Amino acid sequence: MKTPISWIIDDPAPVISVYYEHAGKSTTEDGRPLIPTYPNEMLFTFCDIIEKYGIRGKFSVIPMPGNKGDIVNGLEGIPEAEMKEWLDCIKTRVIPAFSAGPEMLTHHKAVDLATGEALPMNERDWASTQDRTTFVPYISKALSLLREAGIPTLGVTSPWDFGIEVEGEYEYSISSAVEEVTGSKNAWFFLRGLRRPGAKPWVAYDDEGRTLVSIPATTRDYLWATIDTPRTDDGLISEIADKLITADGKSGDVIDMLETGGYPILISHWQSLMSNGLGTGLKIMEEVARRIKLHLSDRVEWMSFEQIMELVVSDKASYPKPVF
Repeated sequence: MKTPISWIIDDPAPVISVYYEHAGKSTTEDGRPLIPTYPNEMLFTFCDIIEKYGIRGKFSVIPMPGNKGDIVNGLEGIPEAEMKEWLDCIKTRVIPAFSAGPEMLTHHKAVDLATGEALPMNERDWASTQDRTTFVPYISKALSLLREAGIPTLGVTSPWDFGIEVEGEYEYSISSAVEEVTGSKNAWFFLRGLRRPGAKPWVAYDDEGRTLVSIPATTRDYLWATIDTPRTDDGLISEIADKLITADGKSGDVIDMLETGGYPILISHWQSLMSNGLGTGLKIMEEVARRIKLHLSDRVEWMSFEQIMELVVSDKASYPKPVF
């Protein structure tokens, strides 16, 4: 069997940049204004790339991005047609190559489920003191909004490191919420980076007839650097791509993970692909995918998170929980 390879895409939402909403600053490091929205044309370019190279992975859809409404009832300042166009593209071009899932509700301020109003803390801080009694309805709300919008999902992504302080309660709650909303006994989630030799997914929870698979990022988001530079030249694109896989296919994080028996699970954020409107990250993604196809087609197979989940569930003993 070829080694699974996958690409995590964190923070997408229809048109709205959630990074702009929660970054706590108004300019890039080099002094340009941060842009609050990304045109749908950039999503279409992303789809062209994943279709050309057969990339698969995980794609977040934030249900209530930046506390600006939700993907079912509408988003503040975003024309309904633009939101629908974005969601339709996800449903027709991103899925099923990518497993979609909420990155909790807002990736910004936590939400009072009773009123829908924002709480005076971000979701990461809110999650640090919660347990299953509050996690399950919160996660269920996020899953339900995606399903109501017509987006199937069997897993979730953690905004920041949401839930890490109470990870056992969080894991139980994800598994319970996925079963409650979808009926599935199996679920996946993304919380941790695991960038050690031989890193692989693991069985995080396996009880009451339910199994939860944790799928980590095993590389770093080197594309993040494109947010804070106006450079778009081939030299920069090659320099950043080299960190994941060099032009000759002999080194980089992807190769290191393969050589140690791990699964290369790449990670990018929507804002690191959009590069503050310049799209430099998209060009780097394409170059990395080109190199993987050129040098590793006989060694790796692109998989969605649901495919990886199914692989782990079929042979649980081979995917033990690591010690952190």
